[in-house]
Amino acid sequence: MRYRASFIIVFFLTLSLRSLQVQAADSGPEPGKLAPPIELADLTGKNVSLSQFKGHIVLLNFWSTLCAPCTAEMPSLNRLYLALKDQGLQVVAVAIDASDAPVRDFASAKHLAFPVLVDKEKEFFFDEYAGPSLPASYLIDRNGVIRETFTGPREWDSPDMKNSVRKLLEKR
Repeated sequence: MRYRASFIIVFFLTLSLRSLQVQAADSGPEPGKLAPPIELADLTGKNVSLSQFKGHIVLLNFWSTLCAPCTAEMPSLNRLYLALKDQGLQVVAVAIDASDAPVRDFASAKHLAFPVLVDKEKEFFFDEYAGPSLPASYLIDRNGVIRETFTGPREWDSPDMKNSVRKLLEKR
């Protein structure tokens, strides 16, 4: 009887551990998985949802005005957007600052042409996207599937990056 009780305990522990492993494998945005939904206010107070860009290639960028590498890459991200927006690229920047004011000031000073959302509670960055560090970016296809992830700053308008985005834009 003692062995049977031990077996039952081990069996249920194994099931519990397996369940945790499956949950961990399904969590967090990875290439090949659907991008978690986002709905936040932009700098004008209008709610913007990631799902409204279905049919476009989306470059989702998490950043902060307090992050020097983040602010340094923003001009090149803006140039990439301006160069490829007519071909179907949509850039969505999500600032994780605690207040709109510094984000609004930065976006205005840099003439950012794409939507800038503010995740004051950092809910989407930490809970949905499990962001390891800033900047963190996700290239999402027309169906809402993440195709590439990028951690750290990039020169977004470099020839290599433009070609990578163009390849995805050409796929229908």
